[in-house]
Order: sequence, then C-alpha cells, then structure tokens
Amino acid sequence: MNTKCLFFQVTPENNKIDSFWYEDLTKCAINSFKSFHPEIETIFVNDSNYFDYVKSFKYYDAYDHLGFMRYVLAYELMNKHNIDKLILLGCDTITCGTLDEFLNSTEDVLATLNYPNQDSTPYWTTPYYQLETQDGKIIKDSANLNADVICFNNKEALKKIIDLTIEHFTEFAEQGGLNELAFVDKSYEVNIIDGPYPVSPVVYNVRSKGVFGTDMIKQGKLAKHGPRDGEWSPIYYWFTKNNKLYTSDNKQIKVFHFAEGLSVQSKEEFFNKVNDFKTWFNKETIEFFNTKCNCKHFFNDNV
Repeated sequence: MNTKCLFFQVTPENNKIDSFWYEDLTKCAINSFKSFHPEIETIFVNDSNYFDYVKSFKYYDAYDHLGFMRYVLAYELMNKHNIDKLILLGCDTITCGTLDEFLNSTEDVLATLNYPNQDSTPYWTTPYYQLETQDGKIIKDSANLNADVICFNNKEALKKIIDLTIEHFTEFAEQGGLNELAFVDKSYEVNIIDGPYPVSPVVYNVRSKGVFGTDMIKQGKLAKHGPRDGEWSPIYYWFTKNNKLYTSDNKQIKVFHFAEGLSVQSKEEFFNKVNDFKTWFNKETIEFFNTKCNCKHFFNDNV
C-alpha cells in the first residue's frame, strides 16, 4: 500500500504570521511522526515549494483559504502519486504513538474529534452520541469533527469534502465540508476513530486537553472555568505507562493537537501562546516528548 503523511505550513500574503514562526512546532510535528513511523514517507509543503505544487494542479484552482487548500493539495497528490492512504496532520501536533487506527482501518475517511461543543451552519449541525452506562445513566457526547488530524483511504471521498466545501462555504471551510459529509451527505463512509470519546481507548486530537475550546489553559491551569480557574488542567495529570502516554482518564494519546488559533495571532500573541504551551505539561510528559517524540528542541528548557 502506498501510504504517505502530509504536513502543510504556508503563509498567505495577507496573513499576520510568518511561516518561520512555526519552525519549532513544525519540526516537532514531523519529528514525532517519523519517530513512530520511520517507514512512511512525509511530504512537507511550505512557502518555499507551495507554488511548485500549485502549478501542477490538474483538478482544482488555487484558493485563498489555506486550510481548505490543504485538502485540495491532498487530493491532487493522491491522484498524481497514486497514494492509497494519505494521513494529514497539522503542524501544531505531536504524534505520541503508532497510529494503528489510521493504518489498519479501511473506511473512506478516518476522522477525529474536535472540542466537545456543538457547531452549526445552514448545512449541518454537530450531532451528539447518546450512550447508556452500565447503571442505566444516559451520557451525551459531541461528535464534532476537527479537520487537522485525518486520514483518507479514498480520494473520491476527499473530493466530495472539497466539493461540499466549495458549494456550501462557511467560516468552517474544509471542516464544514468534513462534518457535512459525515453527518448529512453520507455518500462515503466516515469512521470517527476516537469516538464516542467516553468509551474510546485512544484520543487523536484536541479531546485530550479536557477543555471545551481555545484559551482555556493558561500557565498549565484552567482559565474561563469560573470557580475552577487556577486549578491544574487535565493535561497536568497525564502519565506514561509501558512507553505510552495517557490522559488522566486512561486513554492513550496517539496525537496531541495544540489547536489554539495560532494562525490568526499577532507576533507577540503567537510567541506568548507558544511559550505558554511549554508550561502545560508535567515533567513525566515532557520527558516522553523529548525521548520518544524527538521534540527536545522544543521542550528542553523545561526538563
């Protein structure tokens, strides 16, 4: 099987950020994936080679929205290089284990959970899982999908996400197209590999943070939580066992996603956030990042 992993970090001309700001984060994202998957080729598209790829596009034009362009690029690459399985990871992720659920599952799209909130557009609304516990209690959990950690086993399903995004473009862009395919269109099979979260043994995206959105962790402690402000966040209680990293509720972390809106920050805000990230984790977790994920360049000062 022809499997590849795509990382995309390109700066639009009208954006506040410069791509070199991401250098340490991107290095950590790529290093950590390679640490657990040395056999899989990685493709890194950045400012220096992006337009070379765009020139070779056969099926789509270039669009200003770069989040959406990742999906267009992914589709063009799958076609051009006959890629059977394409993993797409954001450059603000850390791979923390072998991505077995991506590698071994065969559904058209392998998706991962977003923050546990409900989003809505005229074209789709986040559904909720409804689970019954052993003692008869009903638990509801959001099925909201995040577009930054995903795997495609079928290029036509990816094309469908792109076409839905173009047809029904909203502020959610490609994430909207993904959610619409999964919950409304349903023309291709979407497997949410870390959902429902309450019964999943693994977590692949932002759910390991244990909060409901961005800016809710500051200096490793809860913010925007009312009377709980100042308590250590759930991240502080992560632990390692048998060379694996776990959340405080015993789910193995396969991919951690910072997901704090870095691309819309001023330079000062960007680096304030990045520096704050380094305060979120206990020493056991930082040691895991350094020794298992090859991220010592990022976390070294905090050991």
